[in-house]
Amino acid sequence: MEATIEEQAVDTLLRLMEFYHDKLLKAEKQAFTGIQAAQFRLLFLLTSVPMISMSALGNMLYISKPYMTTLIDSLIAEELVERHPDNHDRRVINISITEKGLERLNVVKSAIQKQLRSVLSDLEESDLKDLCSTGERLVSIVSKIQ
Repeated sequence: MEATIEEQAVDTLLRLMEFYHDKLLKAEKQAFTGIQAAQFRLLFLLTSVPMISMSALGNMLYISKPYMTTLIDSLIAEELVERHPDNHDRRVINISITEKGLERLNVVKSAIQKQLRSVLSDLEESDLKDLCSTGERLVSIVSKIQ
């Protein structure tokens, strides 16, 4: 039985996720621990919103409340994020990225870019051009996903 187009799309996205995991997160020179990857994802997310509640962050990153507290505490200890009380609901704690957090994020981004350059260095120019055009199209398509 032939796979539906939806099943093929799912398989393609899974293969991309595997590539991301194997070539970036598990690469010899650029190995991230689980908490480092979660910290990066959280810091990156905080660059698109000025301030957000811990609960909303946890939901967006699929992180449990206990682990979210541990993650935020580790980032606060390094002065990468700050806690802020909510003006409307004192039970809510909002989180924002600090200047030091932005600097750390840029360091990690640079390391990932370096790793990607290394991964891509063996490709032919025509493959790189195809990757660019196909990648742009892929980003356009997946940005439509709600």
